[in-house]
Amino acid sequence: MNGFNKFLNSPLVYRILALIFAIMLFGYVNVDRINSTRQATSSSTTMLANKSRTLNVPLQINANTDKYFITGYPEKVKVNIEGPSALVTATANTQNFKIMANLEKLGVGKHTVRLTEEGLNKELGYRIVPSRIKVNIQTRATKRFPIQVKFNKANLAQGYTSGDPELSQATTVVTGSKAEINAIESVVANVNTENNITADVTQQTALQALDQKGNTVNALLDPTTVKVTIPVMRPTKKVPISLKQTGEGDDDKTYSLSTDVNNVTLTGSQASLDKISTLNLNVSIADVTKTTTKTITVPTSNGVQANPSTVSVKITVSDAEAESTASSSSATSSTATSTEKDSSDSSSSASASGSSSSASNSENSTSSSSSE
Repeated sequence: MNGFNKFLNSPLVYRILALIFAIMLFGYVNVDRINSTRQATSSSTTMLANKSRTLNVPLQINANTDKYFITGYPEKVKVNIEGPSALVTATANTQNFKIMANLEKLGVGKHTVRLTEEGLNKELGYRIVPSRIKVNIQTRATKRFPIQVKFNKANLAQGYTSGDPELSQATTVVTGSKAEINAIESVVANVNTENNITADVTQQTALQALDQKGNTVNALLDPTTVKVTIPVMRPTKKVPISLKQTGEGDDDKTYSLSTDVNNVTLTGSQASLDKISTLNLNVSIADVTKTTTKTITVPTSNGVQANPSTVSVKITVSDAEAESTASSSSATSSTATSTEKDSSDSSSSASASGSSSSASNSENSTSSSSSE
């Protein structure tokens, strides 16, 4: 045991252990360096390797768009690019290049044009799909049109009608080829509605430019949509009222009817309203012995509603004898006044006659004197 302890404490053991640790440390360092070298080599290989990718790119048109209206070209085209992986990735992320159709030297008519690129790195290969496009170049025209609203009135609930549509904008500006603009018959906003409409309809509606046959014309509209509100209500009608006395009152009394309401507004189906020209309000004078006011309900039928629904009617009661006496007094007064007027007229006539006679005699005397 003492010999083993002496061996462990000898310098040789320490040297062996130091050598083992040195070998282990060397191996660890070299393995890490080898792995890093492998990763760097792999990364460099990836960056240098070729890669391909297909991009959707907006097509730019070079032309005098103030003079010409151009149609037929696609909004986007495909571009297949190929080259170093890092360059392809950067180009795909930035898309800092253009695909163009140069129409500046072309006039009115249909043309086939080859597409070109601008801004692609020269290390990249590319292919544009399609490589050529067809365009139609026409003289540009612009015109303002009123907007017409269309909707299916059959979807209104029974007894309801619609008012004049209200629009956020009454007109729209249409731009297109001169031939297309001349072909436009109307610009419409078609409002889609459900069945049994009983309330106002409000909708943001797309506009369409249509020709005489109802076909859509290829043109640009500004604005392209408008807000439409269609008022929906039941038809109304204002009619006069007529007071009708009913029942039997006292024989020695007279009755008269009056009200401050001359007309009422009726609401209902158009067919029902068309049958009504006036409303008769029956006012009973039975058991009425003195002047009083009654509230009479306006009679309606067939779902028709009245506003106001009730009317206050004043029943004025007076004695028949007193009214007869008042009438006689009025008649007597009228007769006396007439008699006085006749007497006055007679006196005036007599005076006028006398004056006329005097004037005549005087004239005769003058005439006689002249004769002498």
